[in-house]
Amino acid sequence: MTLKKKRIIAVIGVQRSGTSAITRGLQVLGVNLGEFYGQDVVGPDNEKGYFEDFEISFLDISMLNSIGYTWDNPVLPIFDDNTKQILSSFYPIAANILQRRFESTDLFGFKDPLIVRLLPLWNDIFKDIGAEVSYIIACRNPLSTAKSMQKRDGFDIVKGCYIWLGAVTASLIHTTGYNRIVVDYDELMKDPEKQLRRTAERLDLKFNKESSEFKEYNDSFLSESLRHTSFGIGDLTANDEIPPKITELYILLRQIAIDEIEIDGIEAAVKINKIYSWMTELRSTLLYMQAQFDALLYLKKELNKKNVKIDELNKLLNNINN
Repeated sequence: MTLKKKRIIAVIGVQRSGTSAITRGLQVLGVNLGEFYGQDVVGPDNEKGYFEDFEISFLDISMLNSIGYTWDNPVLPIFDDNTKQILSSFYPIAANILQRRFESTDLFGFKDPLIVRLLPLWNDIFKDIGAEVSYIIACRNPLSTAKSMQKRDGFDIVKGCYIWLGAVTASLIHTTGYNRIVVDYDELMKDPEKQLRRTAERLDLKFNKESSEFKEYNDSFLSESLRHTSFGIGDLTANDEIPPKITELYILLRQIAIDEIEIDGIEAAVKINKIYSWMTELRSTLLYMQAQFDALLYLKKELNKKNVKIDELNKLLNNINN
């Protein structure tokens, strides 16, 4: 008896880059998303559902917090002995989650934007449970993601772009050597048939444009209401706030997404490694930037608390006077 190969399709990238729409498309390609992906959990920033595996997402939050990181930190964790030791306690929990997913399927898919900063750990877990992993790297203009974070989280554009840089860099560096594809969110919205077909071909999945699953995805799920902003390369180059290296990386990502450059080719590798080196040199600056933002956020929260208290006291005073 031949055992079926266990496969994982992981959608990774930065938040607000179309990962939910891409993950929903996996169902069209016959990928099982399990029972915990929150298709019915919607919000003002994701009206069609988040499509995240909640157990994996919550675990990633806990792991990042345990090593002193939050999802909005643009700096990538250093996987030294201390970090590995701390994260080792989460290892059996992560392995158990995946093993339970494979109880009902041999082809499991999920998305979690947080996972990009923890991929060295997850890659070891995938290997140890005997699962073959393929990656879909979500691509979207950094200005689009930054504007979305600004609206949702109150981040300034520069911070949003550096969050984009950290997540995209991690996605590219930590998936080297694995089967992977870059899918551009705007290209998916423009031509979902083409993007699902190229994804299926790259990842050895099945796509049928005549299927009811694709018709529902194309006609009902995808809509322009999903895309609140759309920017081009010119918008990046014209914005003095955005470092040229971020624009450079986005241009490369776009070229890979439209199959102008091979993601595993020498040209892409050289450019990716140069940007990664630049980001590594910028580490102390980014850590300082994050610390200042955290301090400012704390002060804003304290100010809001005081303003609420002042309003309560004013209302009380008015009631007494009246």
